[in-house]
Amino acid sequence: YLDVPAAFDDLGDRDRARKSLESPRGRMDTRGWGGTLYRYRTDAAVEAIREYENIAMEHRMSLTELALRWNRQRSMVTTTLVGHSNVDQLRQSLKYFTMKDPLPESVMWAIDRVHMKNRLPIFSSTRVGKDWFGEGEIGEPIP
Repeated sequence: YLDVPAAFDDLGDRDRARKSLESPRGRMDTRGWGGTLYRYRTDAAVEAIREYENIAMEHRMSLTELALRWNRQRSMVTTTLVGHSNVDQLRQSLKYFTMKDPLPESVMWAIDRVHMKNRLPIFSSTRVGKDWFGEGEIGEPIP
């Protein structure tokens, strides 16, 4: 959804939006869920996804691996909910979730720094200082 917007957000290309609705890539392209998930498509949320993606790529892993290993490593996380569209995705998630090697501390801190700038996508702002020293503002108008 970073390169091709969700069907409901694809205002610049209605034909592509219609095709996305007819052949959804995921729940953001469906009529039921698509209109309700706007909070994950704010500018700040997309920026955070790109930052997480950079962390993952820098350490030669997928976003799925980064997320599942991070969840497994956090002592206060007692349950991890995962969603799959097929058996291969399930196998991949199980593989990453059961890896014994912890993520390096530097990766955990990098993830935490992104999270501190974007704790809740629905209330996020892209006007937060780059180094997060309390600059900028938190919050934005709720649509």
